[in-house]
Amino acid sequence: MVDQAQVSDKRSVRVLFSVLGFIFLALGIAGIFIPVLPTTINIIIAAYFFFRSNDRMYRWLIEHPRFGPALRDYRAGLGVPRKAKIYAIATIAVTFAVTMTIAVTSLWGRMIMAATAAAISAYILSRPTKEKVVAARSGQLVSE
Repeated sequence: MVDQAQVSDKRSVRVLFSVLGFIFLALGIAGIFIPVLPTTINIIIAAYFFFRSNDRMYRWLIEHPRFGPALRDYRAGLGVPRKAKIYAIATIAVTFAVTMTIAVTSLWGRMIMAATAAAISAYILSRPTKEKVVAARSGQLVSE
């Protein structure tokens, strides 16, 4: 069962949030094809904005065959699958390394990019791992 969206009563808020929802949805879809753009977090942000502005788009995202399972897992507190974490961090490492080697010439620019890649990776690693959450909820022992 899909939650009922909590659409704002204010038209200006609904319009702003709907526009932001579509922007983040576009970024999320672009992230499927462009490794530097994250898909999942942009889709989660889009769902947040649609939840408060556009019930139809919120339901479409939650029920979507590709985006829906990750959104439902996130809402249920299940975390991120281990495979998705590995893929995301590997993609970040490769794309940032290539960009830092080819396009960024200053030491400061490279240091900022390295710090950004490390911060994003740390954030991803700090999210609960779905397999561990599911095992813990079912009472199984899990080792890293």
